[in-house]
Amino acid sequence: MEAYFMSIAKNVSIIVRFNLFQFGALLAALAVIGCQSAPKGIGDPYFANVKSKANVYARQGQVGVLKIAVMPFKASTELIGSSVSDMVVTELLRTQKYSLVERGQMSKVLSETELAMAGLSETKAVEAAKMLGAEAVVIGTVDEYGMQAKGGDTYAVVGLSIRLISCATGKIIWSADLAKIADDDDTPLATHARNVVHELVSGLYQNLTGQAGTLPPPAPLGVNVSEMGLREAVVQWTKPDYPAKYRIERAVAQDGPFVSVGEANATDGRFVDTGPALKDSTVYYYRIVGVGKTGTASDPSEVVETMTAPPPDPPGGVTVRAPSSRCVEVAWTPPRSDGLAKYRIERAVAGSSDWKQIGTAATTTFKDGGVKGCDLADSTVYRYRVAAENRVGAVGTPSKEAEVKTLPPPAVVSGFSAASRGIRCVPISWSASAEGDVEGYEIERAEVGGGFSPIETLKGRGATKFTDGGEEPGDLPDLHKYRYRIRSFNNVGAYSDWSEASATTKPKPTTPSGFSATKDEPGKITLAWAKNPEPDIAEYRVEVQSMGGMFWKSVAKTGECRAVEAGLKPGEERVYRLMAVGPKDHQSEWSVAVQGRARPLPDPPTGLSAVRAEGGFKLTFTPPRDGMTAFKVYRKKFLGKDFMKSVKSPEANVEAPPAGETADYVVTAVDECGLESEPSDKVTVQGQ
Repeated sequence: MEAYFMSIAKNVSIIVRFNLFQFGALLAALAVIGCQSAPKGIGDPYFANVKSKANVYARQGQVGVLKIAVMPFKASTELIGSSVSDMVVTELLRTQKYSLVERGQMSKVLSETELAMAGLSETKAVEAAKMLGAEAVVIGTVDEYGMQAKGGDTYAVVGLSIRLISCATGKIIWSADLAKIADDDDTPLATHARNVVHELVSGLYQNLTGQAGTLPPPAPLGVNVSEMGLREAVVQWTKPDYPAKYRIERAVAQDGPFVSVGEANATDGRFVDTGPALKDSTVYYYRIVGVGKTGTASDPSEVVETMTAPPPDPPGGVTVRAPSSRCVEVAWTPPRSDGLAKYRIERAVAGSSDWKQIGTAATTTFKDGGVKGCDLADSTVYRYRVAAENRVGAVGTPSKEAEVKTLPPPAVVSGFSAASRGIRCVPISWSASAEGDVEGYEIERAEVGGGFSPIETLKGRGATKFTDGGEEPGDLPDLHKYRYRIRSFNNVGAYSDWSEASATTKPKPTTPSGFSATKDEPGKITLAWAKNPEPDIAEYRVEVQSMGGMFWKSVAKTGECRAVEAGLKPGEERVYRLMAVGPKDHQSEWSVAVQGRARPLPDPPTGLSAVRAEGGFKLTFTPPRDGMTAFKVYRKKFLGKDFMKSVKSPEANVEAPPAGETADYVVTAVDECGLESEPSDKVTVQGQ
């Protein structure tokens, strides 16, 4: 009997098929799906109280079989087969329905006939049973015996198929199948095997004891099945005149094993099998078993065959084109397949076999990329293929490949230049890009010998100017050389190569030279300097600071190369500094400070003396220096003095004071600039 075990991990339910022969005048064929309990009060509680998921089936019209032989079962190892068959022997003896040929007798007979106990074919097993005097023989297969992962743990799994074959006719009297996963991950495998055998035989016992004499419904008629379904098969039958349940069974071979895939009301006339176990392009066999109200089962219907549809054909006529930057449009012709739901689009770089699904489409076109952040590269060859997917998720073979090269990045920015001699700024200009998808420009700056750093991002394809440092005058250092580069970017974030230019900011105006201040002008100081070499000097600024002072203040702003500070006191000293100022208040450094002085007063005459002379006194004195233009004689009073006369030479006659009185006289010197010295020391005369 062929092994089967249907998707224990995927399907929580465990599919069990168990065929039972009922001894008595009339043999009842039973098919039980799901958990059933034996009628209360019937038979041995050891079997009767077990909720069994066994499916049972037996041929009708058989007489009772009393003596049977149980052969070792087929399994992955001889030890497993022998061990499980021993468990079945123990359970069958407990039912008290059979007498069994003793195992030692079986070994002796088989060894004499040079037959091995394990692995006998059905025909050989019947022959051996006849030699042992048995009326029937039990053969079986341990389809599953091991551990299975589930939810991060491992569970014991045992699948068992047994059948009883008549030695007289060679026909199957009953067959039984059960596959089950343990409820607890702590259950040992051997313990679970005994549990499965006990549940299987309990199902047999319950139906044998509790359902005797119940006739099954007639076998279903007019069974047919749809062809080329999309992972589905529609099973139909002739609707009967009586109410019943029909169990639909499926197999991958015509002679089974069949497993239940569902139930339907007999009067429905159809059942749709869409179980997850169905595969594409696969042949399946279906049959139907009628199940009465008491659970009695009919003979199976005739077996019908179908084949599921293959996956969709590959799409045809795949074309690709690059309409814009980092964008590829894919188009194709749909295949002639039913149930198409969508298409899977795959991409690989030319020369690579690493295909990547990049999206799905419900129509026959797809746009790859064309947005910022997409993973397409510029000037790169890509291959595309398309696979169709139907409504049940079956994916067909991919189409033929189509190849395309993406567009290059934006063109290099042309006409890029940077103008030198800007006042603390660098005006930059370029030609606007002719590419419609360009969105703006990035500008970077570097000092000589240094690396580039971003300084501006301009939005808009039509932008063509930028002034580094701000409008003139900017905030860049004077006489500083910079390198600049620019690149454009488009609406998907692709950048052009860099264009470069360099420029130097304008130097400061030259500090004025030849700056001087006079020291001999009465009441003023005249400042003078040489004209700057720059033709665009707007003015010169002069500031003054008192000697020993801390603060400067403006004293003159002029476009000439001289300035005068007037209103100074004789001998007053001043300190000056000078700067040149160009356009936009572009200033030079301050000059070295110079010192000026207003012309001081002449020194007073010295050596003033008086001698009597006719009518008075003659005053004589020594001039402070040559070149004095006049001398003034004053009669000194207690407060102030009275001017007496002005003389050209260092002598003067004055009147004598009245008898008994005195008079004080002083003289001053007047220089060529008209400056009068302080009074000399006084001289006193007395009248007689």
